[in-house]
Amino acid sequence: MPRLNPLLIALMTATGLVTSPAFAAPAGKPLPAAVFEIELVDTSGEASSQAQKERIEATTAALREKLTETGYFQPVDLAPASGKIAGLKSCEQCLLGVAKDMGAEVAVLGKVNKISTLILSMDITVRDVSDGKVTARGTADIRGDNDRSWLRGMEWLVQHRIIPQENRAPR
Repeated sequence: MPRLNPLLIALMTATGLVTSPAFAAPAGKPLPAAVFEIELVDTSGEASSQAQKERIEATTAALREKLTETGYFQPVDLAPASGKIAGLKSCEQCLLGVAKDMGAEVAVLGKVNKISTLILSMDITVRDVSDGKVTARGTADIRGDNDRSWLRGMEWLVQHRIIPQENRAPR
């Protein structure tokens, strides 16, 4: 299996390639961002649990907090549109409309793809609400369907794929 390692490395590199953030928050003024609840796409066949729902809520709240800490984003209150959002989870274009209606300039969409309890991936995408273009995107494999792995995956994506490269913390 000598070709497996180079193949895996190439695949991991390809999924790590992201559009570089094309947004620039004005000095001292973060972009209003509609940070939607992370969506779980579960193809594992495992039953959903209360812990899973709590993990989604906690990771979404932590994502909003991390984005605020970067100074580039200021999450907008989506509570007034919660009824409308509930029926639109898988429709990114629909969510862009909600984001615009709520006064956001960008929409932040997160998704966790669960293949099994051990194998998951997390995607975070930032889209400009005016034209729907992706301004930043990242994907990370996470191992383990638990709070710690979800939070670490989200934090890594924000730090290494979502905020502009010149503002990333040194390793």
